[in-house]
Amino acid sequence: MTDMQVDTIDTNLYSRQIGAYGLETMGKLVKMKVLISGLRGIGVETAKNLILAGPNAVVLHDDAVVEVRDLGSNFYLTEADVGKRSRAAASYPKLAELNPYVSVSVHSGPLSPELVKGFHVVVVSEAPRKQLVELNN
Repeated sequence: MTDMQVDTIDTNLYSRQIGAYGLETMGKLVKMKVLISGLRGIGVETAKNLILAGPNAVVLHDDAVVEVRDLGSNFYLTEADVGKRSRAAASYPKLAELNPYVSVSVHSGPLSPELVKGFHVVVVSEAPRKQLVELNN
C-alpha cells in the first residue's frame, strides 16, 4: 500500500476495521463502488453496514413506494413516507448521514446488465431468479 492510499483513509474513524482487515484491504474497500437493490430488511441492513464500513460509493435502488408493512423492516422509513416516496428515496437521507466519507446516491429505474457492470459489488435482495440470471450475464 502506498503512502497516498494510507493518507486517504481516516485512520481514527476506521481504526477497528484496519486492525481487523489490515491497511491493504481497507485501501481496496475505500475504492469500492456498491449497488444495493431492494431496501426492505436485509437490503437496508446491508446498506447501513456497508456505508459504515466505508466504501467509496453506495448506490441505493428500490423504486417500490413505501407501504405501511415496510415500516417494520426498514428503520429509516417513517409514516410520512407511506404512499409518497420510493423506499430508496425515503431511506437515502439517513443512510447518507452515516458516513461523510461515502458517496451515497439513489438510482431510479430498472436495473440492466450494463448498469451493474459499473459496480465492484452488486447486492440484490428482491428480484426474481430470471432477473438475477440476466443481471449476472
